[in-house]
Amino acid sequence: MVAAEKFDKSGPESDQEMDTGDRSGALNFDLRTGQRLDRFSRTGTHAYAADSKLGVPGRFYGMVLDPNHPPRVKALRGLKGVRQPGLTWLEEWAVVPWPLAGGAQRLVCVFRQPNGDPIFDERYSPIMPMSERVVLDDFLRPTVEMLLNLYRLGLSHGGIRPTNIYECRDQHRFVLGECVSIPPGLDQPALFENVDRAATEPLARGEPTMADDVYSLGITMVAMLIGRNPVPDLDDKGLLRKRVEGSTFMMLAERHRLPYATLDLLRGMLQDDARDRWSLMDIDAWLSEATIPPFRLHLPKSAGWPMEFHGSQHGTLRSLAYAVARHRDIEGAKEFLKSRKFRNWMVRGLDEERLLISLEGLFTEREDVNTDRMAEAVSLTCMLINPFAPLHYKGLAVNPTGMGTMLAASMDDSVIRGLLIELVKTNLPLRWLGMQSDTEGYVSTHRQLTKAQGLASRAGWGFGVERALYEMQPAARCLSPLLERFLIYRVETILLALEQVAASAKEPFLPVDRHIVAFVMSRRRDFSLALLDGIDSEDSFVKAQAALRFVAYLEEKIAGAALPELTRMIGAMLQPGIDRILRPRRKHDLQRKTDKAIEDGKLQALLDVFKQGGLFEKDQREFADACFRWRVNNSHLISAEHDQKLMMARAGEIGSRVAFFIAISASSLVASGIMLFMLI
Repeated sequence: MVAAEKFDKSGPESDQEMDTGDRSGALNFDLRTGQRLDRFSRTGTHAYAADSKLGVPGRFYGMVLDPNHPPRVKALRGLKGVRQPGLTWLEEWAVVPWPLAGGAQRLVCVFRQPNGDPIFDERYSPIMPMSERVVLDDFLRPTVEMLLNLYRLGLSHGGIRPTNIYECRDQHRFVLGECVSIPPGLDQPALFENVDRAATEPLARGEPTMADDVYSLGITMVAMLIGRNPVPDLDDKGLLRKRVEGSTFMMLAERHRLPYATLDLLRGMLQDDARDRWSLMDIDAWLSEATIPPFRLHLPKSAGWPMEFHGSQHGTLRSLAYAVARHRDIEGAKEFLKSRKFRNWMVRGLDEERLLISLEGLFTEREDVNTDRMAEAVSLTCMLINPFAPLHYKGLAVNPTGMGTMLAASMDDSVIRGLLIELVKTNLPLRWLGMQSDTEGYVSTHRQLTKAQGLASRAGWGFGVERALYEMQPAARCLSPLLERFLIYRVETILLALEQVAASAKEPFLPVDRHIVAFVMSRRRDFSLALLDGIDSEDSFVKAQAALRFVAYLEEKIAGAALPELTRMIGAMLQPGIDRILRPRRKHDLQRKTDKAIEDGKLQALLDVFKQGGLFEKDQREFADACFRWRVNNSHLISAEHDQKLMMARAGEIGSRVAFFIAISASSLVASGIMLFMLI
């Protein structure tokens, strides 16, 4: 039984930023932690049976999402409570303290269970092939209608495959499984992704398009028509090689006898080049027999003879580009691309002399001794040869739209994190985006990467890898170690989480770090770095003042409830500053005001106490002035005492001389008198 912080729909700053709101309440479903439903579980995301607290009839299950995977915010908002036929219904989603994670918060999505089994099990065990009528009328037609409705909502599915399609008895139709619990493409087998998405790292495949769903739908239809996995003998590497050397449709047509009436349809759906692939509207037109969309073919050009690269023969430029791009020996790839053998093959084998000329300057513009520059040149060369392939860099294959998701999930992997940040700092992602045919779909990604490129190269708080992460993936949670038990998707929830951390902390801690600052700066345009002056100081009191300015800024923007524990903790960290005050009356007054602010639990009031126009500097200055005056007066007293002693000594000396003179004079007079008396 779990309580939940419900998400409110009050204005997020972007379509991708998670909206948590400020309301809290109970999840309307109880998840049975002892009853896991493995048939609904996905990569890193477990499913549990769920019961409605409100007595809503039906069977439900809850998915506990991986906290390191940014959620599909737009899909969560758009599908909640929507009764879309042909799609697993999303009933509710909320952040809850999850007992199996020690009470740490998790994002939970509750779905209505499809009343039926998936078409295939996880091993793709053979089934009875489905008839052409069932596949076209009972599956394809209603599924296309459902996907068109999703498309009108600005959404795509991204998880169409036979193991995620159920024969639902209560809806009397085939139903697609949920598509929001993990990043799109993460658990999608390479066979059910088009060539370019299949060649991309699963976490970096990015948001799918309508064309991607059409391709997955076509492969799923083939599996249903033949009743088994179409290519059980090929692994992902072998499958990719087969597809890039020829075409997916030809590979399947050579292996299986497909119904004649579906050949045109499948050929249109399974085109490897997205420019040639039929759209959902084209399929709908074909199903209604209104028209047959024209075929547009951009097949890879076959060479006059194959080119060998590291023991493999490649008959097309696309196949060779994939092999070179994925090669981890940068020096070897560079030498091959500069070799006479490659140049001759381009000119004579493929008649691509013009393309070769455009590649000439890529290596001469970059220092050969610099591995990073060489890797950049190899990536650019492969990008020009095969512009629709994923972006390759030092063996890493990514779609720039998915780089933020991969970075968020790989922050603990120093190798992947380093490669992604290296890539962000180059112009390669922006060059790749500029080469895509659907440039309008990448406008927001271009804007995010342009901003992240400059920020990732800057040092200091609020910049670097942390800032790049939150700019590239606005749906990522704040990854601060201070907040690891919480799912912080919005700035407004940071202080409430820090309040709970402060309440349970055994000793005071600085309630700010680089992740929190970068997270706030990526979402607040009015944040000033001046608030963090002194945050790197070795003086603990100066650091505490900077932390107080930061959290007081958040409190001012949020205007929430009192934060007694956080205020008390920061007040204790500021106590050494109060102890430095030397004037007793001032010290007493400052302590009284501090205690009052702590009692009220208001960070802004505490800040007002400690920013009184240089109070501490004034106290130190006045003390220094008093010390100086004391030294001057003390020197005067010492000088006067010294002068008095000199005067006394001088007076004694003069008195001795006078007494001696008087004595001598008296003696002389007496002697003279005696002599005179004797003479008389």
